[in-house]
Amino acid sequence: MPLRFKRSLCTGCRLCELACSAVHEKVFNPEKSRIRIIHEYTNTEKGIKIKANYCIFCGKCEDVCPTNAISNNGKWMIVNFSLCDGCGECVEVCPTDAIYLNKENKAIICDLCGGNPKCVEWCPKGAIILKEEKVEVKA
Repeated sequence: MPLRFKRSLCTGCRLCELACSAVHEKVFNPEKSRIRIIHEYTNTEKGIKIKANYCIFCGKCEDVCPTNAISNNGKWMIVNFSLCDGCGECVEVCPTDAIYLNKENKAIICDLCGGNPKCVEWCPKGAIILKEEKVEVKA
């Protein structure tokens, strides 16, 4: 059930980031969000370019993890913090810059809030949606 981002609807309010950090880290801090909204100011008519960095469930992080700390359950990615050694290989291989290491040097990746993503719920413009499809589980 990957997220989808509708760039044309996004105003750049970043409420999705605040919701994510509040749910997972118990603070309103976009730096601790598992979705990242990037603003780039341009010389175009709109004046701003907005993009989102979020997990697309490609599985590259799972493939490269030397300790098998990253897996998926067919719906979202899971990091087993007790297995994660903070090597950062998952961060390097992620094509969407959706993974980062927290202050404990553990991989942080979107878990769709256990199937009820708050970024989707809090987005006032409907720019983030949950696409109902299963993530392929690797054998």
